[in-house]
Amino acid sequence: MIRAPNLTPGMLSDDDSTEDRDTGESQDEMKIVPISTKDAQVLQSPLLPLTEEKEEKTENSPIIPVPIILPQRTVMPRKRAILMAVFLLILVFNAARLSSAQFIGAEGWASVLGSHVSSGDPNLLRNVAIQLRKKLTPGVTAQATPHLTPQEYIDALVQNMTLDQKLGQMMIVQYVGPEYGLAISTMISQYNVGAVILFGVNNNIQDKTQLKSLTRQMQSNSKPIPLVVAIDQEGGTVDRLVNLDGPRPSEAEIGATNDPNKATQQGNQDAQDLSSYGINLNLAPVVDVTNVFNPQLYLRTFGDNPAKVTKMAGAYLRGLQRNGKVLGALKHFPGLGDVGADPHNSVPYLYRSKSDLEAIDWAPYRVLIRQGDVRAVLVTHEIVTTIDGSKPSSLSYKVVTGILRNELGFQGVVITDSLTMEGITAYYPEAQAAALAIEAGSDLLMGALTPNDVANMISGIKQAINTGEIGLQRVDESVRRILMLKYQMGLIRIPTI
Repeated sequence: MIRAPNLTPGMLSDDDSTEDRDTGESQDEMKIVPISTKDAQVLQSPLLPLTEEKEEKTENSPIIPVPIILPQRTVMPRKRAILMAVFLLILVFNAARLSSAQFIGAEGWASVLGSHVSSGDPNLLRNVAIQLRKKLTPGVTAQATPHLTPQEYIDALVQNMTLDQKLGQMMIVQYVGPEYGLAISTMISQYNVGAVILFGVNNNIQDKTQLKSLTRQMQSNSKPIPLVVAIDQEGGTVDRLVNLDGPRPSEAEIGATNDPNKATQQGNQDAQDLSSYGINLNLAPVVDVTNVFNPQLYLRTFGDNPAKVTKMAGAYLRGLQRNGKVLGALKHFPGLGDVGADPHNSVPYLYRSKSDLEAIDWAPYRVLIRQGDVRAVLVTHEIVTTIDGSKPSSLSYKVVTGILRNELGFQGVVITDSLTMEGITAYYPEAQAAALAIEAGSDLLMGALTPNDVANMISGIKQAINTGEIGLQRVDESVRRILMLKYQMGLIRIPTI
């Protein structure tokens, strides 16, 4: 038998006030339940130990009425109820400002309650334009004011962006699925990522209608700054749109014609295809000069002669960028033409002397950069032993800043190859790799697949900022280059002031 607790009718908790007693709630009710004499004795015995033995009820046992107290109804104190109501109102108000994906995303609740991620000004472009107009001298009309240059406008945008907005712009992310789902919505709407890359292997590309709808929805939710939407559309073995538009010739096929007009025509065709789907950055052409067999580059290069590669790649790039809606990116700097390993699986080692690198691998970059047609360069993961034998090229200051920027004079956007490749993840966690890439001089960091990946990368960069390894000026330099790229794509327009 188990001893009944000694309950007092109407007993209130310590948190209940006298006000709560006057709310009109009914008090405890008492009912009479018949039990046997032996059971009554058990209930009245304060020292009876717990036991599972059952008493046999005899027919002659008299019935004795014993009061049984029903559980007391719980009443929330009035003050506590008011506080809870206020909290819920705040929660609903903040949630109403977010999309459903943001609200239930990886950081959705944190966004409602006060996240560490600062979304910044959602009307950044409009408000900066208003600020610039207010700087006009009283009595002077906008027509009499000198035109605002793209760099001046971009500088003003950067000055008005939060750190989280800036770091978000430096991310080029991927995701799995054909629809605008939770992961990509969170990365775009909450982390303000600057770019998305689409892959067939990620099931991002199914048919024309689906792809157009996907890119439209991504752009409509990218506030306040539009997205770079990228793809690898090289033709041949890397033809992401083959199921939509049919096969396109590989660089090897085009290079075999030795006809720059063929390359220009193909560049123009790719631009029409990509722009029709809302894609504005093609990670092409490949400008590796192949001297050894590399299965990764099979049929993907224009040839084994730097002059020919330069001529054909330049012609393709001009055709691709002619309509101003799609830009290209040279790859894979500092050159995969003399390595046999694949950076997707390991870190290749490039043993060429610097003089050979300049004469062969870097010759296309040098010429095309000087011609002024190069807007972006993708840097791959390999150890260039004569330049930096300790770090992969994508994370090496000596390679990215020392060679690409300082020696070759490139001042456009540097994009890392995916930081989730085995050649990087085998040696560096994603947070550290992201910080090292920025220290090296890269602008757009590729590889994040989920909101958690983006958060880790941003966390690693912030940690490097806090320790002084990355300066805020260095971040601003990258963001300016990214915004200039978006201006060149027609995504950002200079306001009339």
